[in-house]
Amino acid sequence: MRRASPIAACVLTFAIGCSHGHGRDRAKGPFFGGGAPMAETRDELLVATGEAVWKGDLAAAHATLTKLADRERGKPDSALDFWSEMLALLRCEPLTKVPRSNIHDQPLSDPWDGLRRLAQIERIRLAREGKPASPSPVGGNLKPGIAERQMVWPVEGERWTDELPMPVLASQCGSGEAAPPPADGVVALPHVASEPEVALVSSVADLLPPTHPATPLLLVQAAVLNIGRGEAGAAVAPLVRLEQLPAAKLTPDERERVVLAAALATVADRTTKPDAVLAKGRAAMALKIQAPARRALSVLVAERLAVAGRMDDAVAVLGPPPHGDDAIGRYIAFKQMEAHARANRRGPLLAEAREVLARRSHAEVENDLTSTAIMDMALRTLLASPVSDETMEVLESLGPPRERLGRADAFAQAALEAGAFRSAMATFLWLQENDNDPNRQLQNLARASVAAARAGDRAEFARTFRLLAGQDDRDDRDDELARKPGKKGDKADKNAKRADKTDGADKNAKPDKAERLDRLPRDGALIASSERDRARDKRRAARSVNWQRALLVVARDALPGLVENDDQINLATLVDTLKRHLGDGGRGPVDEELTTLYRAASAHLKSGARAYAETVGADRRPILLGDVLIGRKYDVPLPLIDLSAALDEVGPLVFVPRRGNDASLASITRWPGRLGETWTGSKS
Repeated sequence: MRRASPIAACVLTFAIGCSHGHGRDRAKGPFFGGGAPMAETRDELLVATGEAVWKGDLAAAHATLTKLADRERGKPDSALDFWSEMLALLRCEPLTKVPRSNIHDQPLSDPWDGLRRLAQIERIRLAREGKPASPSPVGGNLKPGIAERQMVWPVEGERWTDELPMPVLASQCGSGEAAPPPADGVVALPHVASEPEVALVSSVADLLPPTHPATPLLLVQAAVLNIGRGEAGAAVAPLVRLEQLPAAKLTPDERERVVLAAALATVADRTTKPDAVLAKGRAAMALKIQAPARRALSVLVAERLAVAGRMDDAVAVLGPPPHGDDAIGRYIAFKQMEAHARANRRGPLLAEAREVLARRSHAEVENDLTSTAIMDMALRTLLASPVSDETMEVLESLGPPRERLGRADAFAQAALEAGAFRSAMATFLWLQENDNDPNRQLQNLARASVAAARAGDRAEFARTFRLLAGQDDRDDRDDELARKPGKKGDKADKNAKRADKTDGADKNAKPDKAERLDRLPRDGALIASSERDRARDKRRAARSVNWQRALLVVARDALPGLVENDDQINLATLVDTLKRHLGDGGRGPVDEELTTLYRAASAHLKSGARAYAETVGADRRPILLGDVLIGRKYDVPLPLIDLSAALDEVGPLVFVPRRGNDASLASITRWPGRLGETWTGSKS
C-alpha cells in the first residue's frame, strides 16, 4: 500500500478540520467546517417549557415538551407527566375518566406527582362544566382572536420602539360565550360532581403534606362538592381537618365559602348541639351572600332549632316579614305563624298572614297549600276574640278588598267548625246586611238562624227563624220589613193572607194599606198592567220556594244542636213556627220534609200536648245525627332548598412552578385567574 505524503495529509486534515495544537478549543467544536449543535439538557427543556407556558405560547411549550418526550421515551419522568397534564388543561381537554383513588395509597412524596394530581382534578372539573376545547386555526395568515368572530392580523403583534409588552389574558376554551338557554319544557340540570371525583379530591387532600398550599383548598373543595351532592353531613370531616391546619392560605371569598359550608354541614349533622348550630348559622348569615341563600339557610337553621325545642331562637333566626313572595318565603311565614300561635302572639301572627295574603286572590290561595294553611290559621286566630268592626277590617286586609265577602263567609264557616257559634251568627248577620244579592241574603239569614240555635241565643233564633217562616208572601218592596221584624211585619203578613182569601170577601170593603200598595203600578209605571202583575206573581212564587227551602235548611241544621243542648225553649219555638207554616201556608214544595222535621222536633219536647201526641206509646225518641269535630293539622311540606348556587366551588387548584424544573414548595405558585386562560405578552 502506498503511503500518503505529509502534504496530502495536511490537505486532508485542513478539509475536515485539523485539531493539532488546539486541544483547548475542542469543546468549542471543530476549528474548520460545521457540525451538529450540542443537545439541550433535560433541565433546559423543562425550563423552556415553563417559560413558554407562563408566556401563553402553548405551541412552543408543546414543541419543547415533545422534544423531551422523544428523548425520554420509555423512561418514567414525573415532571414530563405534569407538564403534559398542564398543557392538556390549558387547551381545555377534559379528562373523562376519573383516575383511581385509594385511601391506602402512599403519600405523594414526589412533588411532581402531587402537581399532576391537581391538574387531573382540574381537567375533571372541565369535563363536568362542559367547556369546549379551543378551536383550530382558520388557515392562512388569519387566526381567531379572543372572541369567536374576531380576526387578528399578525402585524398587530408588532410594537413601537418605546412600547412595552403588557400581560393580557387570552382564553383557550372556545369563545367563552354563554350556552344557549334550554328549550321550552327542558330543565337545565346542575353539574353535580360524581362520587369518584369527590373521592379523588379527598384522597389527594389526604396524600399531600399538610404544609402544601393546595391542601386547604382541596379540603374546602371536598366539602363544597359533598354539599352540592346533597350530602352535607359528609362535609363535616374535611372541614374539621381544615380547622386543624396551622395556617390555611385562602382568599376572602374562599373563607366565606368555608363559613357557609360549615353552617350547612353543622345543620346536617344531627349530633351537633343547638348552640353550635345557632352560632355557625348566624356567622354564615352575617356574610354578604345573596338574599335567597341567606333566607334558605335561615330556614334550615330554624328547623334544627325547632326540633331541639328552641322556638324563640328559631323565630329570631327567621325574623319578621317580609320573607319573599315565593315558596320558601311563604313557608317561613307559615312556620312563624305556628310559633306565634303557640306563644299566643296574635299581633305578629296576623302581620305574617297579611304580608302573604294581602295581594293574593282567592283562587291563588286555594291553589297553594301553604297559603291555604296561612289563611285558615289567621281565621281561627280571629275567632279567639268576639266579632267586631276591627275583625271585619282585618278580614278585608287578608286579600283584595273586592273579595272581602268571601273571606267573611269563610270566617263564619270556620267559626261553625270550631264551635264559635256566636261569632258565626254575628258574621252571617253582617253578611246578610252587606251582601246585595237576594239569594245570598236569604242564605246568610238562614245560616245565622242555625248559628243562633247552636249558640243558645233564644231571642235571635226566634227572630230569625220567624222571619224566615213569614216571608213566603212578601214581594220586592217589603225587604225593609224583613230586616226589622215587629208589628209592621206581622200586620203585613195578616194583610197578605186576607188578600189571598178572595172567596166570600166583601167587594165594597175598603182595602188596607198593603192591598192598596199591591194595586199600584210596578217599576215606576204610571198604569198597572196584567203582564206586569203576572211577572210579579212569578217572582213572588220563586222567592216563596226559596224561602221555604231556607226554612227547611234551618230546621234541619238547628234541630240536632237544640236537642243536644236540651234547649227546650228554642225547640218549642221551632215546633210552633213549623206548625203555623204547615197549617196555614198551604201546599209547598218542601212540606213533606218539613213535616218530618216537625214531628221529630215535637218528639224531643219534654212537656206539652204536642210532645204527648208524638211520644205516646213509643219506647224511644227519634235518633238525630249530629256533626263530629275532627282536629285540624296542617301538612305543609318543606320546599326544596338548593344552596349549590350560593356555595361556589373554589378557584384553580393547580399550582405551577415558577421555574420549569423546580417543583419544591418554595417555587410553586397558584395559577392566576381562571383555568382555560393564559397570560400573553409577558411572564406574570
